[in-house]
Amino acid sequence: MTQTDKPTILIVEDHPMISIMLADMIEQLLVNSEIVVVDCVEKARAANAKPKVLIADLDLPDSKGVNTINTFAVLFPDCPKLICSGVLDKHLAREAERAGYFYVNKASTYPELLRTLHLLLVEARVLNDAPRLPEKTTNEYHSNIYAPGSDKPLTWKQVEIMRKTAEGLSAKEVAREMDISPDTVRGHIKEIFLRLGAKNKGQAVEIFIRVERKARLLDS
Repeated sequence: MTQTDKPTILIVEDHPMISIMLADMIEQLLVNSEIVVVDCVEKARAANAKPKVLIADLDLPDSKGVNTINTFAVLFPDCPKLICSGVLDKHLAREAERAGYFYVNKASTYPELLRTLHLLLVEARVLNDAPRLPEKTTNEYHSNIYAPGSDKPLTWKQVEIMRKTAEGLSAKEVAREMDISPDTVRGHIKEIFLRLGAKNKGQAVEIFIRVERKARLLDS
């Protein structure tokens, strides 16, 4: 690949925080690329892109689970593909891998996610085999969700926990979906209270929804 080539990276993700994070990680690994972000299968189809790499959420507004896997396999048969899912489902992971996808859980640590993206880009032949990964890999990714007046953003994992909590899931249900212990979830929630300046779960959810909505508006 020459210096003038700009490989297209297509990200299909309906949650702005996640798409921002993925684009940021791609830009760390691949300096010269064109990143296209859409939030559903229909827009991915309409974009008429010829991506070198596809990164997609498993559950989108117009496609869920195995249907997402099969649809993108047909739409983009020739490029390496990654499913980045917030739901831990071993059956779906096997289905994705059987269809030739890379598969990673959104609850993975920042280094794990970056390592998977690195392998994906190497597979697509848009990145050399063994570049030095950025120093940022030593830390968990921090989102741009801040409470008013706070200088401590939530981590990506904490954003995912709050999304599920806001949907009404209990600590045990969140733990089961993210394949972590309930005590780990509760520990994160306590830290989230501090970062959001919340006194209880209800207040934390209220603040989270408000600041996430603001982030969506800034991203639009």
